[in-house]
Amino acid sequence: MEGILPSGKPLKGKRANSVEVEGAAAACETCHRRSGMGSLEGNIVVTPITGRFLFANENNRPIALVDPRAPKNVSRAHSPYTQASLAKAIRKGINVGNRLLSPLMPHYDLSNAEVKAVMAYLRQLSADLSPGVGEDTLHFATVVTPGVDPKKQEAMLGMMQKAFTQRNASQEDYSGRMRMPIDLLPRTLRNWQLTVWELKGAPDTWAGQLAEKYRKEPVFAVISGLSNTTWQPVHAFCQQEKIPCMLPSTTLPATETAFYSLYYSRGVALEADVLAKYLRDQGKNAPHRIVQVYRDDEVGRTAAKALTEALRDSGIQVESRVLSGQDEPDLNVAMKDIANEDGLMLWLRPADLSAVSKIMPTLPATRTFASGFLEEENYASMPKAWQPQIRIVYPYELGEKRQKNIVALKKWLQSWNLPLVDETFQSEVFFNLLFLTDLSSQMLDNLYRDYMVERAEDMLSLGSNVSAYPHLSSARGQRFASKGAYIARFAENGKLVAETNWIVP
Repeated sequence: MEGILPSGKPLKGKRANSVEVEGAAAACETCHRRSGMGSLEGNIVVTPITGRFLFANENNRPIALVDPRAPKNVSRAHSPYTQASLAKAIRKGINVGNRLLSPLMPHYDLSNAEVKAVMAYLRQLSADLSPGVGEDTLHFATVVTPGVDPKKQEAMLGMMQKAFTQRNASQEDYSGRMRMPIDLLPRTLRNWQLTVWELKGAPDTWAGQLAEKYRKEPVFAVISGLSNTTWQPVHAFCQQEKIPCMLPSTTLPATETAFYSLYYSRGVALEADVLAKYLRDQGKNAPHRIVQVYRDDEVGRTAAKALTEALRDSGIQVESRVLSGQDEPDLNVAMKDIANEDGLMLWLRPADLSAVSKIMPTLPATRTFASGFLEEENYASMPKAWQPQIRIVYPYELGEKRQKNIVALKKWLQSWNLPLVDETFQSEVFFNLLFLTDLSSQMLDNLYRDYMVERAEDMLSLGSNVSAYPHLSSARGQRFASKGAYIARFAENGKLVAETNWIVP
């Protein structure tokens, strides 16, 4: 994992082109990944090196799909490695078939004891299927935190249950069923089972609730999920238990990255960075002061802190004001003394924006911005008099491209007689369900949690984008699939259009 020898000294290796690597750069995990199941970088395929693959014979040979772009590109059969042949591969770059390994594979001058230790490690690496994998069932959970919109919760669970039913039915072997090339690869058929982990109370109690739910029913992964506040306790629990947490819908993902959690975006923190980059790029035309108004909750504080940090040393003064209530005195305090030449950022949800608009039918600052995440496509509360002036920091796709992305979602909902409650949110759930289907198919019987996360990194940008985002992608170490936003304005017909190109801070 870290390129450290048993002695504590750094591991050293030399590639065929005489380039030397040392320490972390020489670590086996760099190419073979922590699961040992290999990786894909461009056209370079690194095949599995776990004991199940290295030491297998004809009677117990596993199969792995080594390239998600080529359903027939599977791991190749070879004679079982021995300590001597593995030592030869490690030291000289010659495999068990007496052929040269890739020149990218360094040669390591390991002792016999060190080679033996590597063999022992590889024999147990990704040897047993992960918790949540049964003989005929694969268990998943989804998490719902307190205070979410009941209609959105119902929509998410309805979509997930229908998708699981559809997927389980598609496994049935019947005459006339159309098969894809990947379907012909041998695997154990397992039905998917969904458990809903609905949390209650304050966030500091969620870890205990999650631990108890997991104790009663271990799951292979946490899929989607819904929260309009912090996701940090769920994030920390999944990291602690080494459970993949795949693309929850949350305005406030965890601030630190961790191996097991993958998100759509950084939420309001991303919007703050996008706005800061936009303002910095204005140069001398940027406002000298920007006033940001926010609710004193987890989301509001995070957004305000992020914008303050992003504009540090920019020459733009940031003044933060808390909106404590929706009564007129509270509103007047938050919105006082804002000049036309100032910038104004409203980190407010629709109800608060509506309250502000009642005491302020026209905006005091020429350059006023609002959060696309917090508005959740609900602009009805915004007076038309604001529209020529206000700009939305908008993290989704717009116009015809957006409609093209989500046409599959609308057709699928219609086919199952499911309502369209929130287009952006439901597009996240739909993408996640399709991605999970592709991901599990590509994994075959290699149902290891680490491998699932690594495979997700390789595959996220390969499938069709049926989400509301312009583009979703990932790579090793990346945990946020969408990385930018537009500054959008209202057109004369009241629809949002992009005023800028896609801004990636």
